[in-house]
Amino acid sequence: MKKELLRINHLNCTYTPTRKLENVSFCILEGECIGFLGLTYSGKDLLSGVLRGKLTEGKRVGTIYIDGQKIDDWEILNQKIYCLRPDNYIIEDWTVAEYLCLVDSGWSGAFWRRSRLEEEAEELFSEFDLMIEVSERMKKLSESEKRIVDIVKAYRQGAKIVIIEDEFEGMSQDDIIKFGKIMHRLIAGKMGVIINSNSNFISSALSDKYVIFNKGHIVKKCAREYIKTEEQLEQYLLGNSEVSAKSNVFAGTESPGYDDDVVYRVRNLKIRKDYKETFDFIKGEVVTILVQGRREKEQIFLTLSGREQSGDTYYILNGKRHENMDCYEIAGEKIVSIRALGSREEVFEHMTVEENLMLPSLKKISFWDYLRTSRGIRKMMLEELGEEQNIKNIKMEELGSNERIRMTLERWYIFNPNVLILFEPFALCDANNVAVVKKYVKKFSNKGTAVVIVNTREEYVEDISDRIIRIR
Repeated sequence: MKKELLRINHLNCTYTPTRKLENVSFCILEGECIGFLGLTYSGKDLLSGVLRGKLTEGKRVGTIYIDGQKIDDWEILNQKIYCLRPDNYIIEDWTVAEYLCLVDSGWSGAFWRRSRLEEEAEELFSEFDLMIEVSERMKKLSESEKRIVDIVKAYRQGAKIVIIEDEFEGMSQDDIIKFGKIMHRLIAGKMGVIINSNSNFISSALSDKYVIFNKGHIVKKCAREYIKTEEQLEQYLLGNSEVSAKSNVFAGTESPGYDDDVVYRVRNLKIRKDYKETFDFIKGEVVTILVQGRREKEQIFLTLSGREQSGDTYYILNGKRHENMDCYEIAGEKIVSIRALGSREEVFEHMTVEENLMLPSLKKISFWDYLRTSRGIRKMMLEELGEEQNIKNIKMEELGSNERIRMTLERWYIFNPNVLILFEPFALCDANNVAVVKKYVKKFSNKGTAVVIVNTREEYVEDISDRIIRIR
């Protein structure tokens, strides 16, 4: 019989009026991987923060047991619960042995005990039957190997639960599936895992069971196989969903033609050493560029959007060749980009919603057109934030990520760009906003805007893309 590693009984927690948990109960057995599913403010992120000991404020009632022991001081939860996040590997010059063992050795101890650290690391990898060189630098490991090392580190620290908050950037779907198989082998009889990701694919690829949250409650606990379709899952998350699919998906770099409709050409874009690419973007077309490498993906986005110059890259706009255009010149040609949809860097926080909507449109559209086209965003904001609030006076800093996503997309929709370039647009989206972003992509496309999505994986983009370019 499997041992119970985590049990939560009737947990009630109020962090803010909109972030709360009500009567949450579930358990995790050794070797199990549980996927947390839910929209923003559904409660899944709040519970993850509580379990990691990061959210210690607010009122809490209920009991938590780790490895059969009742936890009276919730601040010590992080001693038994390890969080696997991509920023764990910031110090890339550490060796694998140093990364595993420095946590309780200190720098001076590591210097004098380097050989012993490597022996300890080798013993751990031998126990797990892993073929990873302990003297290798972390930066030399593959993305999958880094995360495998992190699982071993959690075990060495005595963690019983690993919370994975990671979008697995730089890893293909096949890589994630392979990592999941290794992860399940490593945790068998030792640890349990919670997956708290924004990606439905990651949750389904790694989880054995789901715990689905809605408005602070658990609305469903089930085996992964119980959820047969995305539509079934959305019934629990949303109640309904409406997504329009594109019928034509092209694989490869070739454009489907229509030279007269090309609105933006980029020539000699350097992706890697001795590898350059050329892109043509057509009016009203949705193009997804799939890139697994983090540096290559950022390079493509930065160069396409004019945020960074790249060697002998040049741009063709309206039949004219431009060398080394910066983002301001490109924006003047109505080519705009969004690097972090839903984040605070895309808005002016101390300005109101009204002011943010108006800023990019000054001198581009008439005041009357602005009033007409901004009516929809006003209605949406009032529905989201409550009828009693004055939309003109709401500061952007008061909005959550959901509202910022809608705000940013509507602002650029009013601007009526020729080209919209999106970098990982679903990264900060819950299930609700995945549908929202897809609807806006369709709106831009129908209006004649060429939409360019720079993404890591096919998830969410297959049904909205006219053309998919895979960068190998």
